[in-house]
Amino acid sequence: MKITILGTGCIWTKRACASYLIDDDIIVDVGSGTLKQLFKSSNRLLHHEKIEKLKLFLITHYHLDHYFDIVYFMWKIASNNNPDTKATIICPPDGKEKIMQLCKLGMSESSFNKLDFDKYITFVDASKMTSFRYGKYTITSKKMDHGDIDCYGYMFKEDGGKVVSFSGDTTMCDSVNYMLNNSDILFLDMAGTDVSTKHYNIIDGIDLMKAYKGKCCIVPCHLTSQAVDYCHGRIEAPKDLMIIDSNSKIPYDSTLTKKDIKNEKLNTKISVGKFDIIKGSMINLVLSSTKRESSKYKMPIYYFDVCLPNNEIIGNVTYRVLPKNIDGHEDNLTMTFKQGYDLKSVNYECCTLIKNVAKYHGAKCLYLTCEPRDFNTRKIYESLGAYLKEIKTYTFIENNVRKNKEECVWIWEF
Repeated sequence: MKITILGTGCIWTKRACASYLIDDDIIVDVGSGTLKQLFKSSNRLLHHEKIEKLKLFLITHYHLDHYFDIVYFMWKIASNNNPDTKATIICPPDGKEKIMQLCKLGMSESSFNKLDFDKYITFVDASKMTSFRYGKYTITSKKMDHGDIDCYGYMFKEDGGKVVSFSGDTTMCDSVNYMLNNSDILFLDMAGTDVSTKHYNIIDGIDLMKAYKGKCCIVPCHLTSQAVDYCHGRIEAPKDLMIIDSNSKIPYDSTLTKKDIKNEKLNTKISVGKFDIIKGSMINLVLSSTKRESSKYKMPIYYFDVCLPNNEIIGNVTYRVLPKNIDGHEDNLTMTFKQGYDLKSVNYECCTLIKNVAKYHGAKCLYLTCEPRDFNTRKIYESLGAYLKEIKTYTFIENNVRKNKEECVWIWEF
C-alpha cells in the first residue's frame, strides 16, 4: 500500500487538513482543501484523471475539516459526462442526507439538478458495515471516541500483507487500543498538547510511539500548531504530501537527524574575548557568562548585562545560537530590563548590538518573539526591518496543568 498524506493538520493551522490518498484510488477524509492537495500530489495523472481514478471515499465524521470538499468530488463523479466514474462513499449514519444537503447548498440549482447521484454514487453506513471488500483490501470500521459526534476509524487488511489503520479524530479508547495491537501502521490523532475528551495529544502520543516501536508504526496526524511546536527537538513530525510505503522496513521514521539543523554551517565555537564588551551609543553589552545548551546540538548561549556608560546594570540579554527550524517555537533573543528602562531605544540598540554575535556564528537572521498585543515591541521589530512570520501557540506547564500561550514570531534578516 502506498499512502500519500495529503494533509497532516487540522483547520486551525497552516498545514492541510488531515487526509490520505491510498494507491491513487482511495481517499480517507476529504476536508477543506483536500482537492487542492490531491492536485499537488506527486503521481503523474492529470488533474481530471486524479478525480476520475478515485473509486472509494471513507469519511470518519461530519466536521468540516473532514468532509466539506466532498462536494467537488460529487460534482465530477455524478456527472453524465463521466460515465466511468462510479464511486462508493463509506461514512457514519445519515451520510447520504448530509452530503446531498451540502451539495445542494454548494451548487447552483441547475448544476445540482443535472447530476445523477443515485446512478454513480453508492453510500455505505460505517456503523452497519462489518467488513467491506475493495480490490485487494478488506476494510473494517471501528467506532471511535470523539465526544458527542459519531466518528469511525478504518482498518485496511491487504491480502497477504499488512494492516494499516486510520483513527480519525478520537481520544484514547478501546478501538484505539485494538488498532494499536492489530495494525502494522496506525495514523493516530494527536491534535494538541492538552488532555481532551475529544482528541488524543502529542505529549502522550510521543510516549506511545516509543512504547510501540517495533510493534506498530504510529504516525501522528491531525496536528495543531501547538502539537507541531512540541515535536521539535523530540521527533520529526510528518509533513504534508509525504509518501509512506507500507512495505518499507521503516515506513515512517520520526528520529531526528542532522537535516533538522537549520544551518549546518553555523560556527558553534564559543567566542573567547571577542564579545567581552559590545559598545553602543547609549548602552553597552557586557558579557557575564556563556554555556552550551543541554539539547543534543549543544549550541552556545551568551548572557550579557545591559549597562549604561557609568556601568550601571539596567537589564539582561540572552542570545542563543539557534540551529532548529523556526517552525518550532524558538527565539534567539531574550531581553529583560529594570523598571523605567524598558524603552524602545534601548530594545532597538540591544538587537543591533547582538547582531554582531549572530554574524560571528554564521547566522543570517535573528528570530524574535513578542505577545500579539505588545504593540510597542512590534513597532521596534518593524523599525529593525523584521517581518512577522506567524502567530504561534506554544505549551508550558504551570502547577501541573498544561497551558497555551500565543506569541508572534518575527524574522530579522541581515
